[in-house]
Amino acid sequence: MGEKTIPDKFLYLPAIIVGVYFLFRLINQSKIMWIFPLDKYNDWSSYMAQLYFLKTCGFHNLCQYWYNGFINFQINQPGWYFFAYPIYLITNNVQLTAYISLILILILSFIAIYILGKKLDLSKTKIITFFLFFFGNAVAIGNYIRVGKIHELFGWLNSIVIFLFLLFYKDKKLDKNFFFIIPFYFFAVLSHQNSAIISSLAILGLFLIKNFKEKLLIIYSVLITIILTSFWWIDYIKNFFNTTSATIIVANTLRTINRATLNDNIVAFLVPLAFFIVFYFYLKSSQNRKKEFIFFLPMNIIAFLILTRLILFIPIINHVFPDSYSLFLFFFTLFMLFKLDLKLIKNYKVFIIIGLLLFSIASVTLNIIFTPLFIEHTELEKETLSLFSNVEGKFVLLATPLRRTSYPNAYYSYAPIYYNLSTAGGWYPSMTDQNYLNKVDNLDNLIRARNCELLKKEIHELNVSEIITYDSNCEFLNKCGFNKKVNKSRVCLYST
Repeated sequence: MGEKTIPDKFLYLPAIIVGVYFLFRLINQSKIMWIFPLDKYNDWSSYMAQLYFLKTCGFHNLCQYWYNGFINFQINQPGWYFFAYPIYLITNNVQLTAYISLILILILSFIAIYILGKKLDLSKTKIITFFLFFFGNAVAIGNYIRVGKIHELFGWLNSIVIFLFLLFYKDKKLDKNFFFIIPFYFFAVLSHQNSAIISSLAILGLFLIKNFKEKLLIIYSVLITIILTSFWWIDYIKNFFNTTSATIIVANTLRTINRATLNDNIVAFLVPLAFFIVFYFYLKSSQNRKKEFIFFLPMNIIAFLILTRLILFIPIINHVFPDSYSLFLFFFTLFMLFKLDLKLIKNYKVFIIIGLLLFSIASVTLNIIFTPLFIEHTELEKETLSLFSNVEGKFVLLATPLRRTSYPNAYYSYAPIYYNLSTAGGWYPSMTDQNYLNKVDNLDNLIRARNCELLKKEIHELNVSEIITYDSNCEFLNKCGFNKKVNKSRVCLYST
């Protein structure tokens, strides 16, 4: 097989470069097991808190910890939480559970790629490289290991199994074993809107190339999944348009190019371009070009829409993050690359070798430059954390300095887990409406503007009884008539 496709030796060095750095980032992120992440660059804290809410509030019950109350898992997808909950029951530690789930998802993903990769005639070297390139690239490390979009990562585990199922059945008649796709589609839908939409687009490709009888099997599988997940999505759809999720177009990072969106735009240009190039050679070497073209048609359409930025204007699919579409395309780019006929690409051998090396080096370099390592607590975080034992009512943090290392939303996750405290704020904006979020956010403006009367009025309306703030704001709260409870060197706690 090695003589018919890209030789395995081409992959050794790129795989080692990506793999060593991937392992380093996993080790560095293991600090989360004993240090609660409080920096701005983390979603970990939100998902750990919501896992705690599943245990304390239950499913679809009123939960008082954030936003003066919300219905738990009415808007937030429950897939990862169902997966992690048994681990949480064993460990009784959300931080340990979060990291164990990360490692377990990666292990299960590797097993899936290995088992189904062998059925697709990929060598062990290509399977290992496939796994490392997909989960160890700059985008994946930044989003899923460092930032901690763990529920989306769980969605990718299920989506990858679906993709591999589709690739296997692309050249094989559908049989009853195809129904094994249902549990993975079930969790893809429940895990994240990204995995739900992307998996559905991929399934569409298989649907288009099959005969009527086989199409019915696909339809049955989709319908069964829709029915099985209805316990969640019915309430989700009913309430979706009353939340901020309805107004947030996540693809908007492709609308303009600035420092914050530069990486998204670069990736959203290079990956679709690479997909088109590899697809050209893959199609050229195919024995059934029409079938291959139709199967990959949804991917080609997505690649075109991203390159032209037309994706911004198409409902539903513009609710998927550009990075997720890039990984979607990257998955099939890798598959096609590793299946290319060596005779067809032998004149491009040097370019392939250089391209693989450049990819691995660029991926690691981008992470080093743009993706910070795990940020430990400074004295500011330690002082703030020490106040929670004195908080007795609903609290907010106002005018937090150094938001890069001390992020208010992260404290809103920490306080319920370890002190059973509630806040008028929270760390999942889709749970409430934009007017409420604006009201909470405006508290920072009022304290900085030294508007005592309006601050008192807004605090009262939000049912807040305690305020944590910093530096000169402490003196202002004192003059404003709030009651001082604790005053540290930089942080203070006041009651109303």
